Amino acid sequence: MTDVLYIEDNANDADIFCRLMQKIDRPVSYTIIASGSEAVDFLTSQGAYQNQVAPLPKLILLDLNLLGISGFDVIQKAREIDRTRFLPIIAFSTSDNPKDIKTAYEAGINAYVVKPGTYHATGSLLTQLFTFWLDYNTRIDSK
Repeated sequence: MTDVLYIEDNANDADIFCRLMQKIDRPVSYTIIASGSEAVDFLTSQGAYQNQVAPLPKLILLDLNLLGISGFDVIQKAREIDRTRFLPIIAFSTSDNPKDIKTAYEAGINAYVVKPGTYHATGSLLTQLFTFWLDYNTRIDSK
């Protein structure tokens, strides 16, 4: 089972995430998906993921500013489906715009985190997020 699904269309941010994952002092498995449409297909077992109903990740980190299907749309779709309704989703965005934050919470995220500006701060933040969401959060696993 994948611990973290990171939905990020910025190749540089995805690369930084991969490098930080190698430095974190804990085993965390992850998958990166580069678009909102692919994320929806993954979560709904459609498109390229048809007939591949894999176990859901324990946590989704979601960039909101995706090309095409936005992160807001991904949240909305995930909350409409029984299988993913209670899946923890953290908005992981560069935006600190109060409108984006409010819209994300209204769509059904569990937390909103603004990406830090430095490599070190991002690594520290990810460690803290994983400690809470993977170790201490009590989840409801759906089918």
